[in-house]
Amino acid sequence: MSEIFVGGRPKLGSTVLLADYSAEWPALFAREEARIRGLIGGAVLLLEHVGSTSVPGLAAKPIIDILMVVPDTEDEASYVVPLEAAGCRLTIRETDWHGHRLLKGPDTNINLHVFPLGCAQIPRHLKFRDWLRTHDDDRALYERTKRSLAAREWEYIQDYASAKNDVVMEIQERIAAASVPLVNDVEYVQERGKRSGQVRLDSYDPSWPGLYAREESRIRAALGSSVRIEHVGSTSVPGLAAKPIIDILLVVPSSADEASYAPALESAGYVLRLREPGWQEHRLFKGPDTDINLHVFSPGAEEIDRMISFRDWLRTSETDRLEYERTKRSLAAREWEYVQDYADAKTVVVERLLMHGLCA
Repeated sequence: MSEIFVGGRPKLGSTVLLADYSAEWPALFAREEARIRGLIGGAVLLLEHVGSTSVPGLAAKPIIDILMVVPDTEDEASYVVPLEAAGCRLTIRETDWHGHRLLKGPDTNINLHVFPLGCAQIPRHLKFRDWLRTHDDDRALYERTKRSLAAREWEYIQDYASAKNDVVMEIQERIAAASVPLVNDVEYVQERGKRSGQVRLDSYDPSWPGLYAREESRIRAALGSSVRIEHVGSTSVPGLAAKPIIDILLVVPSSADEASYAPALESAGYVLRLREPGWQEHRLFKGPDTDINLHVFSPGAEEIDRMISFRDWLRTSETDRLEYERTKRSLAAREWEYVQDYADAKTVVVERLLMHGLCA
């Protein structure tokens, strides 16, 4: 991760100051929210109070953490320039970590975390905040950990934050385990195929990237070179056993506007299999010859970042890759009426391992 500190990395060189929860913190957030909206208006898609100062009863560094969502964090002219004109300072730019930017306030001590629309970090922050607000045991555990770590000497404040990762991960795993997938209306354009048997898993095949590359070329020939296409799913992770199906992520201007891309895909041999308008307007096409799942989304769909983050984490973490494979092999040995039932059974493990990647 390329973390660029604009103006240099700030040193701490002391213990960390933790303050008891203050009822003034929500009011400080409200004031900053009004200020930010007044400065950049339509560039703001979401502004939320996050971090420890957003959790009643939790001790915290007296810094107001704010989550801001904009259409594109690379477009700094739309939000950094007017904020800096009002006295804010851009302190961190992380172009290869979810496009994250961090700004400090002109007077109130704030951390303004900026993410692009669809970033998987957004629900992670909100779910953690909401969980601590409603789960006293985990809130108390988190505070005990913070107080113990805050009493130590730290050269950089980020070292203190990183030291909390183990307990944050422990709590995030409980959040993931408690998550219930939304029930979505699925329109099967083709009849839903039954399996009535075990799921076939193959050991990793080095030919899979080549199969993906061939399909990428086919799709670009149909839709143009500017569309975003990614190899995702288990066949995109070297060393990971998988169903021998190449999962491809395709991002189009509007997945709901099928007339703008479906005819070209169908001319290239792809067949629309299903629509999920209630789940990020997802469309699934099957490939013309190789077994392909082509997942189509619009820009800003959260699942785009989730798919890529999960893939990249499994490519990085051998421990989690092996755990995922063990889970897949155990489930694949069972009898399944539909392959989607097998996929759904992996959800808790997928959510937990994905959280490892998002918290890393």
